[in-house]
Amino acid sequence: MKRLIACLLLCCLLPLAGAFSACAEGEGALPALYSGKMRLAAKVFRSWDGTQGVDQVGVIGEGAWVVIHGYNPSFALVTCPQDGLTGYVKRVCIEQIKIRDGQNVPPFGVEFQHYIAAVAAQDAPVTAMPGGGETLITLHQGAKIAFIGFEAGYAKLIYHRQYGYIDSRLLTEAVNVYYNPETASDDAPIAAYTSFYKVTTDESNLGRMENIAVACAKLSVMRFQTGDAFNFNAQLGPYNAANGYKKATVLTNEVSTQGYGGGTCQVSSTLYNVVLQLPGLTVLQRRAHGNNGASYLPIHMDAAVGNSTLNFRFRNDYGFPVRIDASSQDGALTIAIYRVRE
Repeated sequence: MKRLIACLLLCCLLPLAGAFSACAEGEGALPALYSGKMRLAAKVFRSWDGTQGVDQVGVIGEGAWVVIHGYNPSFALVTCPQDGLTGYVKRVCIEQIKIRDGQNVPPFGVEFQHYIAAVAAQDAPVTAMPGGGETLITLHQGAKIAFIGFEAGYAKLIYHRQYGYIDSRLLTEAVNVYYNPETASDDAPIAAYTSFYKVTTDESNLGRMENIAVACAKLSVMRFQTGDAFNFNAQLGPYNAANGYKKATVLTNEVSTQGYGGGTCQVSSTLYNVVLQLPGLTVLQRRAHGNNGASYLPIHMDAAVGNSTLNFRFRNDYGFPVRIDASSQDGALTIAIYRVRE
């Protein structure tokens, strides 16, 4: 029930993309979900359009504390009590984000995915707007995606740090993700997420794509009873040739180098975004790639792996077992967690 309330709350907040005049409404008119500190000075915009702020109304200085009312993949809707400004700032400018009411509010950055589907068409473009705009990526028959819902007949999903849209007529095998895991039927999806990766054919990226596929295969046989803990490094490593991994680009402290297992961080980060949707899965360890995070996900939403200090661990605190399903195709990495028969 807690997850359902949180989901409904965020669904109500996401449409708050219209104009908010500087201090015209005030903090009291909007729910105060989170607090945070400005890591950088940030322009404040009256509204947002896609991934670009529209109509600057002011600046919030570095170090100022803000109340966060809602967010999309690029921006957060905030009020700065110090100067009364209310508007949208880039999420990358905020740090030390904390939930103000942990009872019914999910962790910052969570966007619940309500459906899982497969692509039915040979060519299914993901565009920046419903029915138009830039083509972000083109998927093909069989690719799986998780998405938020529908807008103007298009499935709405998260592509890197913006929303993307795919014609729902090009999808098949659509299933609902259960709002309440406690009442889900046996072998039903209770959370899912899709992130997107490059599909270029340079040697490093070919290795990265293969590493993503190897990690997905390892994840897809995993099942966790009540109380079981998952350890990404221990259960998917070691990251070497003997374990099926190739050399590829790895990101450490925001610096790119070559190493075995490059791409596994995107798998752990995608899984992290699935786990965050489930309050019965307790995160035990997680660390981001740095202040700017990994570009394939909204800021603050990645989970680096590779050594004892960079690992992703969680525990199943539900009263039932769960399993993981993971797939990668055409640049779409989709991970879902299912409630399974006890």
